[in-house]
Amino acid sequence: MQRTSLILLTLASLSLPAAAQVSWYGGLAAGQSRTDRELVDNRESTLLFAEDIHTDFDARDRAWKAFAGVRFSRWIGLELTYADLGSHRMYTTLQGGTPAFPAAIIIDRKISGFGLDAVGSVPLLDGALDLFGKVGTFRSRLEATATLEGNIEFSGGSGERFRTVKRSENVSHAGLGLQYWITPRIALRAEWERFFSIGKPFAVGGIGTTGQADTDAGWVGVVARF
Repeated sequence: MQRTSLILLTLASLSLPAAAQVSWYGGLAAGQSRTDRELVDNRESTLLFAEDIHTDFDARDRAWKAFAGVRFSRWIGLELTYADLGSHRMYTTLQGGTPAFPAAIIIDRKISGFGLDAVGSVPLLDGALDLFGKVGTFRSRLEATATLEGNIEFSGGSGERFRTVKRSENVSHAGLGLQYWITPRIALRAEWERFFSIGKPFAVGGIGTTGQADTDAGWVGVVARF
């Protein structure tokens, strides 16, 4: 999907009508993010010599973003975004070790980054309402921490009880929304977005793993046209 996103971005910039009316805009939005439970499945599948595994997953957090874009026509544009998707936590309890004793693994992940999207719009209600979709790439910055409690340790036998991993990568991104123009220059926007497969999957003996999962976000924001 990442390759498709880059192709669409290129086509959007190359297929502009000669007499296109270029306009610029910017905005702010707030909302909520939610990370998929595949992160929990990935974590639990790698736990060796463990019994009675249970995970409490706090998947949601507040989120915000700032964005700016250019519309080459009423239908095609490009949009640059900075998004802070907040954080989420997994608290996994288990019976671990030999002999088995109570233990726990706490994983915290925080996500932010920059995105670039091709945006396609369909004007409705005589131009007062826009239905839009977007696809592109998101340069994610993920900081993950792992804390161990009880009778378990990280693979490798180092005896560590706490680790931090930072990871930056390009992931695919898509969204869908509505934009209502309350004046010729000011609009209200409602939007849903998905950020695909952020992170590196947990693996037995893996290095620099953070867990991998999709993160969704729902937004309400304000747009100003210049």
